[in-house]
Amino acid sequence: MNRNTFIFIIVLFLFIGCVPKIEKVEKIGEKQIFDELKIINTKSTKENITQKWWELFEDEQLNFIVEKTLNDSPSLKSVKQRFAKANATIRAIESENLPNISFESSLTRQRFSENHIFPPPLGGGYFTQYHSATTLDYKFDFWDERKSKILSVKNIAFAQKAYIENTKLNLSLAISQLYLSWNFNEKKINILEKIVNILDEEFKILKEKFDNGLIDEVLLNEKKAQISQMKYNEYSIKEITKAQISALCILSGQLPSFAQSLKKPDIHESINLVLSNDIYLNFLSNRADVAIQKYIVLSNDENINVAKTKFYPNINLSGLLGFTSFLSGEFLSKSSTVPSAGVALDLPIFDWGKRESNLDDKVITYNSSVYEYNDILNKAVNEVVGVLNKIEYKNLQIKMHKEQQISVEQNEKIANKRFEIGLNDKILYYDTKINSLMIHIVEMELLQSHSELELELIRSIGGGFKEKELKNAKG
Repeated sequence: MNRNTFIFIIVLFLFIGCVPKIEKVEKIGEKQIFDELKIINTKSTKENITQKWWELFEDEQLNFIVEKTLNDSPSLKSVKQRFAKANATIRAIESENLPNISFESSLTRQRFSENHIFPPPLGGGYFTQYHSATTLDYKFDFWDERKSKILSVKNIAFAQKAYIENTKLNLSLAISQLYLSWNFNEKKINILEKIVNILDEEFKILKEKFDNGLIDEVLLNEKKAQISQMKYNEYSIKEITKAQISALCILSGQLPSFAQSLKKPDIHESINLVLSNDIYLNFLSNRADVAIQKYIVLSNDENINVAKTKFYPNINLSGLLGFTSFLSGEFLSKSSTVPSAGVALDLPIFDWGKRESNLDDKVITYNSSVYEYNDILNKAVNEVVGVLNKIEYKNLQIKMHKEQQISVEQNEKIANKRFEIGLNDKILYYDTKINSLMIHIVEMELLQSHSELELELIRSIGGGFKEKELKNAKG
């Protein structure tokens, strides 16, 4: 080993391992999540939630709207472009693993000065210079800088892909919520129309009694006010329904004319989701928003590794093989060749804290992303527990309401029998019928809120997202 090589090795080792100490925030462990979710009272389910969970409502029109939205939505297409950009960045960085080879060629006509370093006949004459060369440049990657960069961008690509899935889930949930609300509003309108018809019949009976002097005008005015109130309620719900249909067009990326092709929905029952007993085993891999932040954390971790490589020396190789000549006939001759080769050592010594600041910046970004990851996990776990508690309470409300509904409907039957045998007049029967219909409106409101909670539950468990499928998918 000669002296120069020995000195190089000594200098190299002097600067290895001089990365400053860093402090990284710890992520919430999966075991903590498992322990939290184990307390949930779950039931076995034969059918897992798939990414086309909206098909569980068994409404062909809803299926059509959601599918069309996922295919045509401009906002979703915009998100997909971010994923394409991330893939392009990956290819650009991967290309750095190979030597950079380029070709250049030039032809220059020039007069050389008589008062310069060139003697006659070059000085004072016009000459044409021919030049052509191939250059090679390669930077070694002893410390895996490029590998870390590639892993960082790949994780960003996975995050963008998960973001696409999360956007799809949010769009399909928003559309389903609007569609279900439209569904229950239509049912409320039908009930209100029946109530208005009954009130009109009551008004006719009361008007006849008033004309015969059997009642005073107060009862008649009260019935008028009741009819006006019911018609106003019906009108209000119709206006809300129009706004919901308009929102459906906006979310699905369609023009207003799309609404004209839609028919009234008719969903009768909730889907009554139940959770599997092993939800806690794969909960983290079933939420796209968790996956997004997870890959951001992994990307930021690789960026720290990239920053660390700046503290280590590196070697660049360069080479050139070409021809330069003033004579066109001798341009490709051996005497016109201009080969060159070089080795450059990049050895950072003093940069007045630039590398430390860069590393600190990457560590701070990483720690910030970990805090966000932990926050998302906390929210995700609380969402599942919170929604399940709400559903349990809502089920109790629906059960109690059904008991009340049975009593009210029984009163309607009793009033009808009494009217038929002449014990009561028709007004009393109509009043009990209206009470029965009003109970059905409350039922629609309870079922609507229950369906909205089911959508919340779908969101909280990931809407059929599977991280494994995300990583195995092509593109």
